[in-house]
Amino acid sequence: MRLLLLALRNLSRNKRRSIITALAVLFGCAAIVALQGINNGFVANLIETTVESRHGAVQVFRKGHIGSNDPLKLSLPQDAELVRRIEAVPGVLAVAPRLSFDGMVNNGSESTMFMAMAIDPEREYKVCPKRLTRVSPGSQPLRPGKEGDALIGKTLAEALGADKGATLVMQAAGPHASTNALDVEISGFLPTQSVAESKRMATVRLRFAQDLLRMPNQVSQYVVGIAHLDQADAVAASLRQALGSEYDVTTWADLDPATKTRVGSVLYVMLFVGGVLFLLVATGIVNTMLMSVFERVREIGTMLALGVRRWQVTVLFLAEALFLGLFASTLGVILGYGIVAGVFRKGFTIRPPGGDVTTIYPHIDLSYLLLVVGFALVGTMLAALYPAWKAARLRPVDALRAN
Repeated sequence: MRLLLLALRNLSRNKRRSIITALAVLFGCAAIVALQGINNGFVANLIETTVESRHGAVQVFRKGHIGSNDPLKLSLPQDAELVRRIEAVPGVLAVAPRLSFDGMVNNGSESTMFMAMAIDPEREYKVCPKRLTRVSPGSQPLRPGKEGDALIGKTLAEALGADKGATLVMQAAGPHASTNALDVEISGFLPTQSVAESKRMATVRLRFAQDLLRMPNQVSQYVVGIAHLDQADAVAASLRQALGSEYDVTTWADLDPATKTRVGSVLYVMLFVGGVLFLLVATGIVNTMLMSVFERVREIGTMLALGVRRWQVTVLFLAEALFLGLFASTLGVILGYGIVAGVFRKGFTIRPPGGDVTTIYPHIDLSYLLLVVGFALVGTMLAALYPAWKAARLRPVDALRAN
């Protein structure tokens, strides 16, 4: 206890140096917390864009559907029994049918290609809840009850001169039928995530797509909703076991590996930034503790001459670093959390190249704040090891002779 009290007293002996070192730790921790909060916002937005509003967490296809030259020939029945089998798997919250296809769309004088995702609004929003809000500003998602309407990309709509309420003709061929054409009303527009998608993508109703393709009660996939994305692999494995070899079960990472790579890249960047900040802070701590050793050589010699053990000298300097790190890192994470929760409380907007304005909402978990404090304490202790060792290795006679 006396060593701890002495360590606290020693920190106040050179207030300026202690404050400068504490500020380095404080701002380092605050920067890491704030950057992680922004990183969490970007990752959440990326997952929301690609998983919770598009792919879904887990998907069930007929065997061989993915990569097939004619995937519509490998469709699945819109079968209530199959849905019950999927819903019976632990971890599954909801199941929604989809039908993916492509074709031509025209306004009577001009035509162009499109790629469509047909959904059942009554079920779709249970597996991809963000699809309800991922529409262009001023547009509404497809709602249950209405028929014959669609959402299309803005660039596609501009190419055909189609505004809200306009009627276009969609043409497509099913796996066992000639080309068919049906009128569709444009009820709104999809959000612009990229120019390529905005030129081609459309969302229609499942019943409309089945009529257009002449595929009654047929779907191309079932999308499975789960509680947490980190359960996707486990749920997929359970589905494979429950459904057998007739089906392919994939996760969002299988369908969109680019998104998984981007998420991983962001995490690596954060690790690199955190490492750089750690080195800067550690350098300041080493410098502070070494200066403290050089200034207190005679004092250390006196302590050793009076019978203080070398390990006690080591503990003294480590305790000084511990108190300094604990105080500064605690204030740092509080400051960082204040920036995330206060300054970015309403989020901030960005505009991706060729995309719509997107709002990012930074957030941070309490567990991460505790982790930062823990790493700061470990870092300060490691940085103080060499100065503490050097102080403990001083010879009392030489130390007492020092000026």
